[in-house]
Amino acid sequence: MIRETEPPDTGVGIEQFHHPRAVCSGRRPSPLRESLMRGLSGTVLELGAGDGVKFRLYPSEVREIIAVEPDPGLCDTARQGYRDAVPVRVLSGSFDRLPLPDEAVDAVICSLALCSAPRLDAALREIRRVLRAGGRLRFYEHVRSVNPFTALTERLVSPLLTQSGGGCHPARDTVRSITAAGFQLDQVERFEVDRVAHVFGVARRQ
Repeated sequence: MIRETEPPDTGVGIEQFHHPRAVCSGRRPSPLRESLMRGLSGTVLELGAGDGVKFRLYPSEVREIIAVEPDPGLCDTARQGYRDAVPVRVLSGSFDRLPLPDEAVDAVICSLALCSAPRLDAALREIRRVLRAGGRLRFYEHVRSVNPFTALTERLVSPLLTQSGGGCHPARDTVRSITAAGFQLDQVERFEVDRVAHVFGVARRQ
């Protein structure tokens, strides 16, 4: 069980502000980030490059990291931030049109990224397309609350946040969308961070 009730570790770089939870403390991954990366190997795609700090945390079994980042400015920053990491390619592109061929990667990491996809269903179809058969989608996302009042509030503020909050859609049922896209759920854990519903999970391309 992932427990995110303690204050986050203090990491370095703008990645710590890009995500509401720190990805590392020094060169050590945070517990949640470590869970996302556990057992990874081969070629891994991560949606969202951040500032590149997280690339240093990948296990040595990963032979290549590919990051797709919609923000050109973050692309440039990330390319400066992955020194000493395994080979990394930072590609500019949108989540609903990934610049990769079919079945190109062994795993996909989404960490607080799917909320900003303009079309979640299209992004998940693209993730499924680029994953090899049996490949895993590992995700950590904030999702719509199970509390009816909170869920209503999230729906009401969605138009404002979509325009002013980096494209964030706070009222999405991301797990349901993942299964609708044809993934088999292997693991799902739900918890709250600062009273906001979050989910951690692993889904497999069938």
